[in-house]
Formats: sequence, structure tokens, C-alpha cells
Amino acid sequence: MSMKLRAFRVMNFLAALSLAMFFSSAVGAQEKKDKAEEKKKSSVHAVVGATVLPVSGPMVRRGTVTWKDGKILEVGAELDPPEGAEVHKGEGLYVCPGFVSVVSMGVGIETSSGNIRNGLNPWDRELAIALASGITTVQALPAPFFGGFGQDRPLSGGSNSAIIKLTRGDLGGMLVREPAMNYFSLPTRQLELNYFLMRERFSQAKKYLASRAEARAKKAKEPKLSSSLKLYVAVLENTRPTVFSPANNHEVRIVLSLSKEYGFDVVLNEPKDAWMMAADLAAGNVPVLVKSRGRDFDFNTTGPVFEKGQMAPVRRPAAFARAGCLVSILPYRRGITLSGLAGRDLATLHVDAAFAVRGGMSNEDALEAITLNPARILRVDDRLGSIEKGKDADLLILSGHPLDYRSFVLKAFINGKLYYERDKSRIFREVPLTRDK
Repeated sequence: MSMKLRAFRVMNFLAALSLAMFFSSAVGAQEKKDKAEEKKKSSVHAVVGATVLPVSGPMVRRGTVTWKDGKILEVGAELDPPEGAEVHKGEGLYVCPGFVSVVSMGVGIETSSGNIRNGLNPWDRELAIALASGITTVQALPAPFFGGFGQDRPLSGGSNSAIIKLTRGDLGGMLVREPAMNYFSLPTRQLELNYFLMRERFSQAKKYLASRAEARAKKAKEPKLSSSLKLYVAVLENTRPTVFSPANNHEVRIVLSLSKEYGFDVVLNEPKDAWMMAADLAAGNVPVLVKSRGRDFDFNTTGPVFEKGQMAPVRRPAAFARAGCLVSILPYRRGITLSGLAGRDLATLHVDAAFAVRGGMSNEDALEAITLNPARILRVDDRLGSIEKGKDADLLILSGHPLDYRSFVLKAFINGKLYYERDKSRIFREVPLTRDK
């Protein structure tokens, strides 16, 4: 190799090294600058002069909400914001907790099964749409591989799920808890035989838990758990609620008897006829997940929306609420779609609550059914679902009442941090605001 060629290669290497060092120092300087600017921002915030809907208490006119380091400090009328706080004007606007969807599919996750933690996607496009629609927390379920209309079929037993916050661009703030709920499939064939086998497995799972507890007390080796009993053991451990999707009231009674016999918490998913026994559900503290709109897409356009003797879907949430049941309103569809089905997906959860009002539910109950009630069902109401001192500052500033179809989310905060601002987003920005005259 000639001396000139060697010298040329050395010069190239030194030039590349110098360039790399320059860019590295530039990136480092930019990161330090960004961190310094972040520190300059006040960690104390206040919304002043708004109509505040805490959900857990009465409406506050000319209200102030303050928060610091992601936690709510104070809620009240005509309070002075703390010194040095970043103030958000609320005159003529509404403030309420971020909406909590008790179910969603394919929002913020890129996996069809297995560990959701490893499939979180903080840059998912649907997160931005959901935030613009006021949703700050969801129970995320993997979307089926085939997608589409399968998003609204009953979930298979043992389906994994997680509670995630829609902190777009911030992976660290997303996961709240995984798994979120158990999903238990009821048999559809050979009912008597399968119900007998189901009870047998619950009995075996109970014996396993007793043996395991005894082994742990003696610090001995724990008994091996059969794969066929894993879901049954998870249900009996009751560390999270179990969702059943009964097809009729006979199945509702079977579920209630199992719950009473084995002592685990039950959530009923779309129990269409169970409004007839709503008082029994309320007495047993059994929550219900219901839709306020008619059945999903059906190619049979000549059939009735609901069968004779059934209650109109728009009236079901109110019927359960009047009986004292804990009601969480389901979105018309679990996912967000841009395929011509606008108005029938997760992005219109607040509209589904408004439909429930049309069916006889009060504004207060309907708002609670998309905020505090789903948080209670998911067992995260110590952090989410209402505006109370010490809870996470997951807040919405809206142009009008959250159940008014004309209202838009102007700002959405999660853990006290601004994740959506209408004026700076392309979503809904071009739609003019409509206010009462």
C-alpha cells in the first residue's frame, strides 16, 4: 500500500472522527438545553375560572383546579392560584376528569397477543385521536389478527389486557397495570356437561390454592399448577375482576352463583336482558358494561334492532343506573377507525354517554359512567376518574359540557403534563367551535 493511500485513509478517519465528535457534542448540548428548558417550566399548574365537574362531587362554578408534580392539589371556587403557577384560562370553559374507556382494542399497542408491556407504542396515531376525543386512560386489549368487525366479538377466556394512559410520545408514562382483568368464556355447546366441568375445575382450583397456601406456610415446594387450571386460579385469587359475557339471564344466574360460592368479583359484559334483574345485580355489587346504541353492524337490514320483549339499547344504561348498579358505558366499537365508520368508534365515547342521557340517564350518571365508574371497575379509582386532592392530574379543558356533541377538547393533561392542545394539533383544529348564543 502506497504512503499516499495510507495518508488519505488516515485523513478520512480523522475527519469522520471529528465529525462524529462534533455531532455528539451538538446533540449533548441540545439535550442539556431541552432539560434546562423543561426545568424552567413550572411544575405547578392551575386552571382558573372554569366550570369544574369533579364527578365525585357537585359542580363548581368559577372553579380553580391546581396540581403539582402530576398530582391534584386543590379544587374549589374562586381560589387564587399558587405563586409561580402556570395559569390556564378557564373562563367560559369546562374542566372534567379525562375519560376512562373500560375497553379498547389496538390503541397504543402493536401486539395481537402475549405481553402487552413489550408491545406498547407511544407514537401510535390512534393515541392522538383518542386524546383529542378526551380519552386519557383505556383498558387496552390486543386487536385480533384479522382486525375489522372482530373487534366487537366476545373475548376469549384468559385474554390478556393492560391499563394504559395515552401519554403520546412518552413510553415511561403509559403502563398503569398489566394484566388488568380476567376474561372468562362461558360454554356455548353441551351446556349442562360443560357447566358441570366448569364447576369441577373451580373446585380443583380451590383445592390447589389451599395446597399452595399450606406449602408456603411450611416453606415447602409449591404444587405444580396445571395449565387447564391457570385461569380458574387467577379468577379465585381475585387480584383483579373477572369479566363474563352472558348470553341470557340463565347464564347471569350461573355466574352469580359461582361468584357467591367461590367469592370472586364479577363484571358483566353486555348483559342485554339483565335489566330485569338489575336490583339483584345492585344488591350483589355486580358492575355492568353496556352500550347505549343499537347492535353492531349486521348484514340483515330487515330485522328488528332488538327483539320483542327486550329493552331498547338507549334505555339500558339508565335502567341499570336507576336500580343502583355500577354502570360503565361501552364505546360502540372498541377501536378507532378512519375507514368510513366515524361516529361509531372509540373516539365518540362521550357521544355514547350522551345517548344514554337521551335514554333517561342523568348527565351526572352518564359522565360518571365514562370516568369514575370504569376506574372503579378497573380498581384504579384511588388514582383516576375524578378531580380530587391527591389523585393523578388527568384533566380535560373543554369548550363546553363534555356530553354536548358540539364541545371540543381544548387541552388534555395526563399526570399533570400537557399531551394534547387543539390549537397546536391538526386533529379537529379546522372545525369551528360552536357556542351557545
